[in-house]
Amino acid sequence: MAAERPHLTIYNEISLDGKVTGFDGDGIRYYARGFRWRSDAILMGSITAQAFGPNESSAEQRADLPPREPAGFPPGFAELVHDPRPALVIPDSGGRLRNWTYARAQPWYGRIIVLVGERTPREYLDHLDRRGIEHLTAGRERVDLSLALHQLGLLQGVRSIRTDSGGALNGALLAAGLVDRIAVVIAPRIGSDPEAQTLIRLPGPVADAPPLRLVESELLDDGALWLVYDLRS
Repeated sequence: MAAERPHLTIYNEISLDGKVTGFDGDGIRYYARGFRWRSDAILMGSITAQAFGPNESSAEQRADLPPREPAGFPPGFAELVHDPRPALVIPDSGGRLRNWTYARAQPWYGRIIVLVGERTPREYLDHLDRRGIEHLTAGRERVDLSLALHQLGLLQGVRSIRTDSGGALNGALLAAGLVDRIAVVIAPRIGSDPEAQTLIRLPGPVADAPPLRLVESELLDDGALWLVYDLRS
């Protein structure tokens, strides 16, 4: 029997003009509300994951790494995360990410799983193996997100996912009909960068965008809004 696709929530803090960067957000609030779901996995785009740190040098990339030892939590954050910690899942069929030393040090996640394609270079898969990072093949040239989510459910036991990503991945998920819920904190700020990423950037026109049903709303102390929408097919 095929596993049911994991329930997926797009989540982020955005400015009033819909940007995910270019403004001062509230980090503790962002993580506190994000981790309240206790999702099985966090789906992060490869561009977002580049913020973990710079790429390793060529010599560092060829070396094996010791067993993973995540860093401690920043002050005020330890009580926000509960074990078992969610897996970090990153689509990277092109082998872009080479900063795994920094990603492995992040305290927020348990396992790290990279989604790759059949055409992902063997050299990159070997690199992931040396880092002790799992990889899951879903698709050929690029990651097939629908197949990947079903495989995460069937092979990894993932039942719930929330995103921590920019508009491109969120838009691809939405266009593929893989989103069940959208939850946002709208900060009382205007983004300072007109070119900053937005919450959702569709890959192309969507003929039948599903309507949204507001299921939760809250006015927060600083004037921010907490909004949760379910998608209705």
